[in-house]
Amino acid sequence: MNAAVQQQLTNLLRANSMTPDTLDGSTLTQLFLSQMRISLYGGVASIPMFPTFLPPFGTLTENKPIAVAELDDQEIHVSLVTFSHGEAHFSDQDRFPIPGREYPAPWEDLIYAIGELTQPLLDRAQGLALCLPFSVVYNGKGDGTISRFPGSMTIHGFSEKPVLASLREELQSRGAPIPPMTLINESDAALLAAGVQNPGQGRYLGVTWGSSIDVGFVAPGSIVLRWPGIPGDLTLFTGGFSQAQCVPFGLVDYSKDRDCYAPGLDLYLKMVSTDYLGEIFRLVMIKAAERKLLSFGCSRDILSLTQLDLETMLQFMADPQAGGTLAHFCREPEDREVALVVAQAVLERAARLVCANLAAVIQFIGGGRDANAPVCLSLQGSAFSAPPLMAIFEAQVQAYLRDTLGLHVTLWQGDNALPVGTAAAALYRT
Repeated sequence: MNAAVQQQLTNLLRANSMTPDTLDGSTLTQLFLSQMRISLYGGVASIPMFPTFLPPFGTLTENKPIAVAELDDQEIHVSLVTFSHGEAHFSDQDRFPIPGREYPAPWEDLIYAIGELTQPLLDRAQGLALCLPFSVVYNGKGDGTISRFPGSMTIHGFSEKPVLASLREELQSRGAPIPPMTLINESDAALLAAGVQNPGQGRYLGVTWGSSIDVGFVAPGSIVLRWPGIPGDLTLFTGGFSQAQCVPFGLVDYSKDRDCYAPGLDLYLKMVSTDYLGEIFRLVMIKAAERKLLSFGCSRDILSLTQLDLETMLQFMADPQAGGTLAHFCREPEDREVALVVAQAVLERAARLVCANLAAVIQFIGGGRDANAPVCLSLQGSAFSAPPLMAIFEAQVQAYLRDTLGLHVTLWQGDNALPVGTAAAALYRT
């Protein structure tokens, strides 16, 4: 790549907040941290913090089958989970597309679907755990309400409807047995999984990153003034980080935001969600074509695309000469070089933002300063299952959290199902 093209490409990436000078890690961390503090101390901020009122740690009680229902913005997945010698065993698994994804749905449809899938398990289950990726406002009595659904779902009539109370009413109408139930956020389930299966770390964070982004963490309940009922010892929290606004939007982000759900909201999510990263790449490549940084043939092909998913971009990064559609579009070496720089910049920006998010939480809980007591980051979600994105994330963790901030962290990834199983076992922690 000659110097002139390199400079134009750098200018393009800078205009889209994809260069280091537009993404200063310490500034981003302080922005996340200030939003957290405002929310936790009773103010209004774009990152709500939710105490779960659940015990943060314990031990697994073995050989008690638990029905688990895990929801995301794609489907409902249920299974019967039993722990034996610390290992989770799964049976009677079933799944169904979640209401509200392909069509607008009332709250009752969602509860009906959960009841329909879990009912066959309840004659054997000694408990029922419901694991959600959505922000939940807990009431301190073991239940809570969903504060909002992601933009990919349209559910109406859920406001101020306690989740477990609604499910209990549905099961009663079916004449089904109703075991003890618990409600837990997915990021907290990931934290609990690491705490049980990877003991001995200093502190734990549950990190979920895929179509949504969130972090579960443990902090002293006494720091929170808004909820005087929270005990002063360690309390499990989940953060509504998908709603964060404290991020540097670029030119293509504004055009994408304008054309998707809720313009002006959930800006952080729209920059890091795996649902959008492929689209961000496509839009930057269109800008590159407009600036004549691509050949005529590549520009024509890129402009013919109406949408692009992350998987297509990752295939190209893994094999630029034979990696699917983009490799076919970028046949010339110069086009491949530009496309690879753009793809790397898109993923590095997302990873840098996530690391700033994590640094804020780690600093808030006062962890990571002792090399002998590192913070364990329990990773869950599709972003961590994509090798190119995972490699970039690990590099950013090393460069920023460890080398720049001096925070001692370890990365932990269990089997994707294990955090859910641990959430189920949360019913019987001692």
